[in-house]
Amino acid sequence: MKLSTFCILCCLSAGISQAATYIWSGAAGNGIYGDSNNWTVNGTPNGYYPQHSTNDNAVIGEDAGTVTWSTAQSFFGATNTVQIGSGSTLVCTTTIGDLNVNSFKLDGNSQLVFESTNAFGLGRDFTLDFGTFSAAEHGSWVATDLTNFWTNGKTVTFTGTLDMNSLSGSGTIELASIKSGQQGGNLNLDLSGLNIASNSQVHATVTQVTENGVTKVLVNYETVPEPATATLSLLGLGALLLRRKRQ
Repeated sequence: MKLSTFCILCCLSAGISQAATYIWSGAAGNGIYGDSNNWTVNGTPNGYYPQHSTNDNAVIGEDAGTVTWSTAQSFFGATNTVQIGSGSTLVCTTTIGDLNVNSFKLDGNSQLVFESTNAFGLGRDFTLDFGTFSAAEHGSWVATDLTNFWTNGKTVTFTGTLDMNSLSGSGTIELASIKSGQQGGNLNLDLSGLNIASNSQVHATVTQVTENGVTKVLVNYETVPEPATATLSLLGLGALLLRRKRQ
């Protein structure tokens, strides 16, 4: 009997720790991340939400509105990847707590927000994956409304590729806005994973700037006129000057 009970407990433990992909359904209608009724695994709720295993993945689809992951309803459990669809916002908020997620994938015009009225901490390094983004469609990370931001010397790695073909004119893309006043060791922002390589048509650079207590990650770009267009413009200017001279 003891052996049978032991086996049952082992099976239950293994079931909880196995990797699972949780799909946001929003069926509970309350927008609460920590409500298991808002998630499905293989098409049906399993009584949990994604926070039991570092191998768990969470997928919040497009146009899901605002989903709130708050320690008031649950805790910041270990999770591998949280994917946020375009048009959706994930707000991670706590009075006190450490976030333990390996990576966030920000699709299209999605948003990741960190908030706290007391102390928000980072329990591990994590990656922000922006996928292929443009000036019109790009994710953003906002971590400014924090009384105390315990970054604990962690590293946030930015990855993604700027779609050069979608750009025109010049402008700035804001990928992140972060409170610069931090505790426990300043946050390290690794921007080397952003593919912002300039070409003959577009000059683009990624920069990290801090002003008024906020650190921003910005992509500045400017399109370059094609040689034929530039030549025609110069010819037109020359003709205009010649006409004026004759007059």
